[in-house]
Amino acid sequence: MPSKTDYERKTKYKTNTYRGERGLGGNIVYAGDTLLDKHLFVHSVAPGGFDWGPDADDDRACQLAIALLAPLTGVDDAIENYHIFATNFVKRDLSGDSWEIKQRVIRKPAHLERHLDREYPENTAPSPEDVPALDDPGLDLDGITYAEELALAEKYKDVLWTRGNRRDNLRRLQAIWSGQEDPSDDPVSRSDIYHMISNVSSTARRTLSKQFDTMGELAGWVVYGRNHARLDGVSSTAAGHIRDSRDEFIRYFGGEEYIPEHDDGNLSLDSAFEGSVDAEQQTLSTQMDSDEEASDTIHS
Repeated sequence: MPSKTDYERKTKYKTNTYRGERGLGGNIVYAGDTLLDKHLFVHSVAPGGFDWGPDADDDRACQLAIALLAPLTGVDDAIENYHIFATNFVKRDLSGDSWEIKQRVIRKPAHLERHLDREYPENTAPSPEDVPALDDPGLDLDGITYAEELALAEKYKDVLWTRGNRRDNLRRLQAIWSGQEDPSDDPVSRSDIYHMISNVSSTARRTLSKQFDTMGELAGWVVYGRNHARLDGVSSTAAGHIRDSRDEFIRYFGGEEYIPEHDDGNLSLDSAFEGSVDAEQQTLSTQMDSDEEASDTIHS
């Protein structure tokens, strides 16, 4: 998923050298000279701490895998691959009462390859079905883990805006649904237009930014308007791309039902043709009925 999270990857937990030590007080891992955080805020598998080596507890090895991966390869990658990394690296390459490794070792792609002869622990990251609804009064977005954040983003991927900070976008969606925020009055931004309709010409994007003052007006025209090519500066090709971008505008508004209605006052050519045919058929039918009535009168 492209959107970044609140987790700052350039933290004190990201360093060139990592080392682990077994002691009477438990297993300790250092990132440089700093204790490596368990990263329970990313995904909580083993709150009790870390373990490594062939006989390591699966959950504790997984927690160490998350803590090593998250600062270096990103939260999303850590949540998706920690169980593979734990088996391929934490339980195989880290052994003994102490060890020291460089950052480049952790980054090796081979650590994330699946092997048929290895038994991997289950990935316990929550699925979209496991997380509460976004409009659940008991849901606190400030208190969820990043694994839960990913599951929520997947759960609402059809209506969740994807530009910028993912957790902020979830908060924004909550606010739209509760009526606290209305995107309709947002000013039209060229950068947002570029994000939504990047495959149209700069001329067409410039036309849209000049033609529409608010995102409500623009979204209504994109989603409900007919014959977009009638707007000066928008070619038939651009009109097709604009129609294809409707899903982006739906995500911006948190659902199609939140987009203002639009009436451009013009029928499309197809609609006009259909209306003309219907009118001719009605006229012909009326004329035939009149002729039949006249014929009946004469014969009677």
